[in-house]
Amino acid sequence: MSETGEDVQGRPLRNVTLRVSQIFSACTFCKARKIKCNGATPACGGCVKFGRQATCSLSTESPNRGRDYPTYLRQKIDAAQQRLSQHNARQNNLTSPSDTERSNRNESAETHQRSIIDSLIADIGALPIIACSYPSAAEGPTLSSLVLATASTNQLSSALRLTQADDVAPCLPKESTALSLAKHYFDQVYPRIPFFSIQGFWVQFEHVFSGVDPPRERGRDGPPQDPASVLTPSQDDLDRSSISHGYSYFTVLLVLAISASSLSRSADSVISTQAQRLFRTALTFRESAILPNTIIGVQSILFLIQFATLNPSLLDAWYLIGVGMRMCVDLGLHQDPRPLDSVTTSLLETRRRLWWSMYSFDRSMSLGCGRPTEISDSAINVSLPTFRIETSATAVEVHGYLQRYRALQIQSEIYNRLNKSPGSETGDAQSVHEQLSKKLGDWKDSSSQLPNKTLIESEWLMGRMLLLRPCRLLTQRTHDELGELWQAAVGFITIYRRLVESNSIFYVQIACEKVYWTGLMAFYSYWQLRTRVNPDASTMRRLDVWMIVKDVMFILRALKFGTVYELDCCVGVGR
Repeated sequence: MSETGEDVQGRPLRNVTLRVSQIFSACTFCKARKIKCNGATPACGGCVKFGRQATCSLSTESPNRGRDYPTYLRQKIDAAQQRLSQHNARQNNLTSPSDTERSNRNESAETHQRSIIDSLIADIGALPIIACSYPSAAEGPTLSSLVLATASTNQLSSALRLTQADDVAPCLPKESTALSLAKHYFDQVYPRIPFFSIQGFWVQFEHVFSGVDPPRERGRDGPPQDPASVLTPSQDDLDRSSISHGYSYFTVLLVLAISASSLSRSADSVISTQAQRLFRTALTFRESAILPNTIIGVQSILFLIQFATLNPSLLDAWYLIGVGMRMCVDLGLHQDPRPLDSVTTSLLETRRRLWWSMYSFDRSMSLGCGRPTEISDSAINVSLPTFRIETSATAVEVHGYLQRYRALQIQSEIYNRLNKSPGSETGDAQSVHEQLSKKLGDWKDSSSQLPNKTLIESEWLMGRMLLLRPCRLLTQRTHDELGELWQAAVGFITIYRRLVESNSIFYVQIACEKVYWTGLMAFYSYWQLRTRVNPDASTMRRLDVWMIVKDVMFILRALKFGTVYELDCCVGVGR
């Protein structure tokens, strides 16, 4: 509703009611007693009811007042409206001045009013957009439905219409089969990105296969105040909370689906069909897992990303990674809390593992696609995890985890710094290139003792291609640099063909993006070398580039991701 009138010049004015729709922070009293808090000021309804108005933590005088940003905005709106009312009252009481004075005063008032409105709009625009979290909270789509509808293909449209099933026993494999799949996940998949509690998973596994019915209050409880009760639940937590119950089913079913997908060699195989069935069943519990602005939600998105990279025909990991990074930033996971002892050691380790897992997906996908990263490295201030809690990894294995993260950091720095314009970098472009090249070489030397030589070699070759690729900072490449780029591209594609032949590729979508991008780098270096020297004197042969095309097509076809990419490759060679 709005009230419409006219100003002194006959122009229409509207007093539009401005509302801020947001989730309020509960006061300390209501939070401690787990009662509903309406977030009203200067004292909430709960404190008024129990006669604690003077001690309500939401009062204006409270030092914690600034934590409730929506209420702070409401106070600013109220204050602005009061000032505007006082200004209008003074205007009505003043005698009519001359036309010039009236014009000056009107311009000043309009400027001041625009300034207030612009400030409010800027503040409201800074609020995170939070979709409805629970079916009973409000009408409209939930965050889980929005995320999956955006990232999924038409094959998932029917699954998204399903709700949490009361009886999922027919969809579960035998417990012995599930146990084998879970062990395969922890042996082959978990070491790549160890982002969740193994102990908590086995508690969830026992709960799922015990056949316990969900709590009766399912669908009415909100996210638990203590994330540990869901991330590392006890049996009591599972019996009390429907969120914990639904999240347990979501986690166990997705782990089994990811494990089954990693064993499949064909999209139409029996085990692939079983993996997709487990995945669709897991989606019926999405409302208990994909929760906005919670660590639980971030962990759920990571599970979906793992499944998506194995099944790009069902889900596009690019959208899921974007949502996951936004959730991490909203939670502040990209910054270590200060002081560090303000959170428990286990929660700090969980925060770091979740952040660096999401970071690794973001950087791998962005660099492989040649797209911007979700967040600048300069805005990140979080230490690497220690991997000393709930892990049986040896010191060498932990060193391998950390070196993988450091490799992505170096590649990200190369990617972003070389993509800047020449005037934006301090020092000349060649010195920047040498500095980055030395940093990459030092990383390779420090990783020489790691057992996984293939991973180290592929990450180093990826870094070399990023250093030698066409970029804004260095628009012209020397003949030797183009030769190195060609050799790096050939070496990278050779490694990935060998991995595909042994069925050792795990993150299918990321691998396809990297192989396609590497093929483009090979084409670029080939044509540049052919045009800069006499074709008759060049050591490069047309057969060489055809062999690269053959290997790239083989990889993309084997990974079931080759239709569009193969067409591009053929067109490029034809030119």
